[in-house]
Parts: sequence; C-alpha cells; structure tokens
Amino acid sequence: MSFKITAAFVDQFSGNVEHLTQQGDSRFAGKTRIESQKGKTKFFEQIGVTRAVRRTSRHADTPRIDTGHSRRACFLNDYDISDLVDSLDDTKMLIDPKSAYAQSFAMAFNRAKDEEVITAATGDSYADKDGTGSTIAVALPAAQKVAVNFGGANIGLTLAKMIEAKSILGAAEYPKGSELFLAYTQQQLDDLLVNVNQVNSSDFAAVKALVDGEVSYFMGFNFIKTQLLTLTVATDVRTCFAYVKQGLVQSIGQDMVAKVDELPTKNYATQVYANMSVGATRMQEEQVVQISCDESP
Repeated sequence: MSFKITAAFVDQFSGNVEHLTQQGDSRFAGKTRIESQKGKTKFFEQIGVTRAVRRTSRHADTPRIDTGHSRRACFLNDYDISDLVDSLDDTKMLIDPKSAYAQSFAMAFNRAKDEEVITAATGDSYADKDGTGSTIAVALPAAQKVAVNFGGANIGLTLAKMIEAKSILGAAEYPKGSELFLAYTQQQLDDLLVNVNQVNSSDFAAVKALVDGEVSYFMGFNFIKTQLLTLTVATDVRTCFAYVKQGLVQSIGQDMVAKVDELPTKNYATQVYANMSVGATRMQEEQVVQISCDESP
C-alpha cells in the first residue's frame, strides 16, 4: 500500500477526501486536431505547395508539375500508474480511498496529455526521411519564434509580442475560419495587464476582463491557461506559444483505462491501476509560433 496512506488513519473524525490543489482537467482537450492511432508510429500524409504554369504558345507540350509529398510522424507514449489499499486499512479509515485514487489518476493523465501537446508544439517534430519509415527531426525555425527581448529588452507578454505572433501565423496563410489559440501561465496574464496602457485604452479593459476570468478570447486568440508550460529556471524564461488548431495533432492509442483488482501475492490488497497510450506532433511549423516571456521578478 502507499506509505502515505497512514495520514488518513482515523484519529478523531475524518469522512472526506480532499484532493490537493492541482490542474485536474486537460486544458488542450478539444483545442487540437484529434486522431486515433494503432501501432507505435503513425504517419500523416501531406501535400506540398505547387503552382500553375502560364501558357505562352499554342499547342505547346503539356507541362508536368511534380507535386511534393511529405509525411509527419507521431509516436505513442505509454503511461501507467497504480497504488495499493491494504485489506486491513478499511478497519482503520472512515473512507474508501479507491475511488479517490482513480480520480487522482485521471487528473494525472489529463496533465500528461497536455504535456505531450506542449512538448510537440515547440520541440522537434519528426518527418519521414526517405519514404522508408525512418524519420528525421524537424526543429521549429527561428522565423517562428518571438524572442524574449522583442521590443528591445527582456520582458514578459506584451501586446507587441501577440501582434507579432499573429502576424507570423497570418503571413503563412493558415486556412480561413481556423481557430487560433495562445497558451500562457498566470504570470503572462499579470504582465500583459501591467504592460497595457490604462489611459484611453480599450485594450486595458479587454485584458482586465481576461484577468478577471470574464472572457478567454482576445486579439483573435482563444487563451489557454496552464502552469505546465516549460520554464527555463536559469533564465526565468517561460516558453509560451500560439498556434492554429489543426497545426497540432493529439493522437490517442488508448485513452485511460482503470482497473481495480485484488492481489493475492500482496495479502489480497486492492490495487487501483490505470494506463494510457497517447502522443502528439506538430503538423506544420508555419502554424505554431513560440513566444518567449521573461518571468524575472
């Protein structure tokens, strides 16, 4: 059994389980392209950009334009979690922790799903190298990054950085009607409020509404708040990112499956177990923009 479970043993009165403060839901659920996957690796086919050839004479040969083909790979990662409840614990506790364990596992798996998406957004993606199934890493290019010192000095999230990110996405001609998202932590929202001019500024009112949780949409972006975004501790720089919905894929091999079993080899303790197999990949570099934000005090 968990060595921490003794904290729930009855001393006086205790009938409820309280989960400690944590992100329990998946913040990126429904905000990426979702695919199902069988097998460790799945390749997504892509068609490249082509162009028409102007006809300059009558009865000329028909031009042949070779259409570019590419493939983007997505890898599944497996997750497991379990804990034990001793058969004698029931006599010492006023609660049955098995259901609470399963709830805790579900929250852990939701965060794992988000971490897969976050890693895929600004990390290396993988393309088919030569059509044989071997892959090559594809880094997010510098042209898709808004530097931490955009505007002249290291700074947190600003309207100028958001405008630049949207400009980069717009210049790539993302499909009309696509949803745009911006992933951030609480610090970026605080910085944005500070960096917006309050005097005669309609932007300040909009950002204030974001801070107060009244809206989650601003400057064409749907805002996604999560504290899971990568922080480089040595520099206090947080890696935020903006993206087009179909630019990120979350692939589900197996969603969370939970089981509760008695284990004879563990004195018939009850094991609460869950597993999951998921992956994520960036489909197109042009549909993701990294925004580096300084979090220095």
